[in-house]
Amino acid sequence: MNQRRANDIIAVTGAGISVESGLPVGENSVLGLPLPEFFRTAVWMRDPAFAYRVLRSMLRDWRGASPNLAHRVLAKANVRIITQNIDGLHRDAGTKHLIELHGNLRELSCRTCGAVFPSSYTFDVQIDVPICPTCNSILLPGVVLEGEEVRHVARAMEWVLDSRLLLVIGTELNMDPVRRLREACQQNAGDVVWITSDAESWVNALFSEYRS
Repeated sequence: MNQRRANDIIAVTGAGISVESGLPVGENSVLGLPLPEFFRTAVWMRDPAFAYRVLRSMLRDWRGASPNLAHRVLAKANVRIITQNIDGLHRDAGTKHLIELHGNLRELSCRTCGAVFPSSYTFDVQIDVPICPTCNSILLPGVVLEGEEVRHVARAMEWVLDSRLLLVIGTELNMDPVRRLREACQQNAGDVVWITSDAESWVNALFSEYRS
């Protein structure tokens, strides 16, 4: 696949692309908390100390993971990536054009004053629940929690409408708003290719000239 053609491709990725990096998919849990529960605002409000123990465990394990071949090949091919993942592996792999729809684990943010801090702040402070030094509100992870808007959807739609091929890797795209990305591509006469498993092998085959 030549460089011009690679530039016409958008990849939408989900948890399945990171399986080879040792990261879990949705049915797993961390410290007994099912992963979907991690994104519920009520969990953070009801027991923020426990929620932060879960976050610290995720930071140790998830941010210690390395990009796999699929991440690296997509980055080297300069494919634009729209990801639902919060693990940061596309950025670690060197992807230059990246939209993280659900945020990331690299940051903490204050939903009151908008201050942003690196996630390492959770280990730097000597309290169970980090507090914003500006307004004294509880800091929350830099991910989209339940009830919050998915980020950069309009920009993601622009990318899709500007593409000829949509690669869907490791996700079923069955929920709004990401489902609309696939529908928009098809309505715009673009092709959709699904990679539901073994992402490393399939991505490596599609972009064989970009192998590391």
